[in-house]
Amino acid sequence: MHESPTVSIIDDDQQARESLAAVIQSLNLGVECFASGQEFLDNYSPARPGCIVLDLRMPDMSGLDVIRELSARKIKTPIIMISGHGDIPAAVTAMQAGAVDFLEKPYRSEALVESVRRAIELNARIRQADADRSVLLERFASLTSDEKNVLQLTAEGKPDKAIATRLDLSLRTIQLRRASLMRKLVVRSRPELIRLAQVLEQPPGAG
Repeated sequence: MHESPTVSIIDDDQQARESLAAVIQSLNLGVECFASGQEFLDNYSPARPGCIVLDLRMPDMSGLDVIRELSARKIKTPIIMISGHGDIPAAVTAMQAGAVDFLEKPYRSEALVESVRRAIELNARIRQADADRSVLLERFASLTSDEKNVLQLTAEGKPDKAIATRLDLSLRTIQLRRASLMRKLVVRSRPELIRLAQVLEQPPGAG
């Protein structure tokens, strides 16, 4: 059973937190509120699906500080930045730091709803991609070192005869090893195998 998404709201203004929560709860989403960035970081569980709505200007730890800390922890939960003092430089800095959207107070409820929906959908795609990659890595781990060599050379675009020469093996042996590794990786064609090898080379969450 899939866990329902939760929106984490971080704002030092209680009235602002309550206003944000009311809008988000109208979407039948879970909501948790935090009065500071540190309180959020001390209690947040990235294993839970959802997104983050984050105020830019807060005492002690700013919204940008929170984004940088999440990035350092390699947490990819989508972040919507909100600010009552927003300007173009602040928005650009927030987006460069990792925010997926920037809303300026006073924001329209419709704009917040749309932004949260997009962030939730993005989080679902990220989680699915990570899950798919985990399965792929498990399959890759089942390959023998000889099969991995054939996979690497195939991904480099080398023809079978060149691979056979490089590994000092017969053409038939290369073909048998590729058939075995394709079966283990659950791919049916050489182009699909090459695309899969490229995915394996990318860091998690890339692409």
